[in-house]
Amino acid sequence: MDTDAVASAVAEITQIVQADGGDLVLVDADPATLRIRVRLEVSGAECAECILPPAALADTIRAAIERRVPGEFELVVEDPRA
Repeated sequence: MDTDAVASAVAEITQIVQADGGDLVLVDADPATLRIRVRLEVSGAECAECILPPAALADTIRAAIERRVPGEFELVVEDPRA
């Protein structure tokens, strides 16, 4: 797993989330387990519900990563709204 490609994909989606007042943090991208952990932070958001809904956010993050990282991986999105 190319961790730089994962970071680039998460950065792309972070821009979308930040436009709505939240933030997206890449917690871990472990090549050994093929697990990617991302955390949504909404503490600074005026409207946490204005950010993509949890399922749509996970799908959007997964699609961005799949465009850059071939193969299987597990995506864990820590979303305080879920």
